[in-house]
Amino acid sequence: MMPDANRNFNLWKMLLVLARYRKFIVSLVVLSTLAAAVTVLVLPKWYRAKTSILPSQYDHSLGITGNFAQFTLSSAGFDLPIMATPSDVYATMLKSETVARNVIDELDLMAYFEQKTFQECYLYLKEKTAISITGEGVVELYFEDKDPEMAAKVANSFIFHLDQLNREVKAAKARSDREFILERLNTTNIELDSARARLLAFQTSNKAIDLDQQKKMALDAASALKTQLAMTQVSRDVKSIRYSPDHPDVLHLENEIKQLKKQLAIVEKGSGDDLSYFGLPLADIPELAIRHAELAADLAIQVKVADLLTGLYEEARIKEQKDTPTISILETAYKPEIKYRPRRTLILIVTFAASLVLAIFLALFGDYLSELRRLAPNDFELLKRTQDEFTGKKG
Repeated sequence: MMPDANRNFNLWKMLLVLARYRKFIVSLVVLSTLAAAVTVLVLPKWYRAKTSILPSQYDHSLGITGNFAQFTLSSAGFDLPIMATPSDVYATMLKSETVARNVIDELDLMAYFEQKTFQECYLYLKEKTAISITGEGVVELYFEDKDPEMAAKVANSFIFHLDQLNREVKAAKARSDREFILERLNTTNIELDSARARLLAFQTSNKAIDLDQQKKMALDAASALKTQLAMTQVSRDVKSIRYSPDHPDVLHLENEIKQLKKQLAIVEKGSGDDLSYFGLPLADIPELAIRHAELAADLAIQVKVADLLTGLYEEARIKEQKDTPTISILETAYKPEIKYRPRRTLILIVTFAASLVLAIFLALFGDYLSELRRLAPNDFELLKRTQDEFTGKKG
C-alpha cells in the first residue's frame, strides 16, 4: 500500500504532475480538437424548415360536432385522445400514414430518399419530421433535409395534404348529416301529411272549421232563440188571461213556443241529423275544441320540424359541396438560409472540454501507476495480473 503517497497527494503535487505531462495533455487536446474540426467540416449540412397552423376556434367539425370527426379518424387508423382538441386532431392527422403517403407520392420521396419500400421511406420521413403543440394550441411542424428547398417543400406539402384530408373528413360528415337529415325529413313529411289528413277528417266529420267563430254563432243563435221564446211565452200568458186555451191565438202561440224550444234544443244538443257548418251544437263544442286543439298542435309541431329539417338539409348540402381551406396557416415554410446542424461551435467546445478532462485523467492515472510501481511493487504486480486476467492476456 501507499499511505505516505496518498497523504502527500495534494493540489500542488497534482499541478506538478500536470506540468510534467503538459506536452501529452496539450497534444491530446489539440489533436482531438483538430480531428473534431475536420469531422464537422466534412459532415453534411442539414437545414430545418418550419411551418405552423392555428386550428380555428369556430371549427365545429372538430369541436362541437367533433364526435363524428373523431369516429371517422379513429376508424381510419388515427389514434386520438378521448378529449381531443382541434390541435390534437390536426397533430394526429399530420403524423398519420395517410398524409405521409400523399406527401411521398407528390414529391416522389422514395426516389429522393433512395428507399426501396414505402414503409422504409415512411419511417425515414417520420424520423426527420417533428410535430409539436404549443401552449396556445398552435401546431408546429419541422422537417430536416440536406436540401433547404426540399425541406420547405416537404413541410408545406404536409400542411397542404392535411387540409385536403380535413376537407374530406368535413365532406364525409356533411354527407352523412345530409343523408340522415334527408331520411328524417322524408319521415317528417309523411307524418306532416298524416297530421293534415287527420285534422281535415276531423273538421269534415264534425263540421268544425273555426270553432271559435262557430261557437260565437251558436251562442248568438241560442241567445236570440231564448229571447224570442221568452217574449212568445209572455204573449201566450197574456193571451191566456183574455182567452180560453182553445182560442186560435193561444194555440198559435203554444205552437210557436214548441217550435222555438225545438230549435233551441237543436242549437244546444243537435238533432242527430247531418248539420251544416253553421249549426254546430253547443254541447259538443268543448270536447271538439280539445280534440281540435290536439290535432292542430300536432300539425303545427310537424310543420316546425319540417321547416327546421329543411333548413338543416340545405345547410348540409352547402357544406358538402363547399371546397375552401379549412386551416389557418400562421407560418409558411420558406427555404431556410441558415443550417440547423451540425452545430460546429458546440461540437468543438464539447470536444475540447472532453479531451481536456480525458487528458488530465490519463496524466494523473499514469502518474499514479508510476508511483504505485515505485513505492508498492507488490500492489502494482497484483494490479497488472488483475488487468491481464480481465483482458484475457496470459503472462
